Amino acid sequence: MKRVTYPLILLLLLLLAACGPSNTQPTATPPPLTVDQPEADVIPRPTITATAVPADAYPAVAPANTLPEGYPVPELAPAYNPYPGMDASDTQSVMMIAAGVQCEDVRYPTEQDAVAALEAAGIPVYESVTFELPVATVCGGPTSTHYQVIIDADKQAQAEQMGWEFAE
Repeated sequence: MKRVTYPLILLLLLLLAACGPSNTQPTATPPPLTVDQPEADVIPRPTITATAVPADAYPAVAPANTLPEGYPVPELAPAYNPYPGMDASDTQSVMMIAAGVQCEDVRYPTEQDAVAALEAAGIPVYESVTFELPVATVCGGPTSTHYQVIIDADKQAQAEQMGWEFAE
C-alpha cells in the first residue's frame, strides 16, 4: 500500500505546485517594446581594398626540371622488366603455358619436355624459365606451375595452336 501511496502523494504535490497561483500581478498596460540597436564596434575592423599588381612585381617561376649550370645530367633508371632474365627483341615473342590441368595428367612434366615439344614442331626456343602462379584449386583448372619461353614472333601463331599463350 505504501508503494502506491507515496507516488500518488508526490504526483499530487507536483500537480499543485505546477498549477498553483503565480506571484506576478497582471498590469493594465504592457511594457514598451524595445528594439535592439547594434552597439558601436569597440575594435576597429580592417578594410580590404583591391589594388592592381604590376606584371613584373614577382619574378618568373623557373621550370622545375632545369638543372644548375655545370650540373651533370643524371642517368635514367632502367625500365621495369616484368619477366626478369627474359629479354625478347622486337622479332621475338614471350609465350607461356601451364604444365597441365589439375586432377588430370600433366601435359609437360618438366621445362625440358615443354621446350622439346616446341622444337619438335619446328619452333626454335631461345630461352625458357619455370615459374609458379597463384591459381584456384579446382579440377579442370590450370596447375600453378607454368613454363615461359622466347620464340620467333613469326612462329607465335603456330605455338598458340599448341596451347601456348602470348605473355607480354
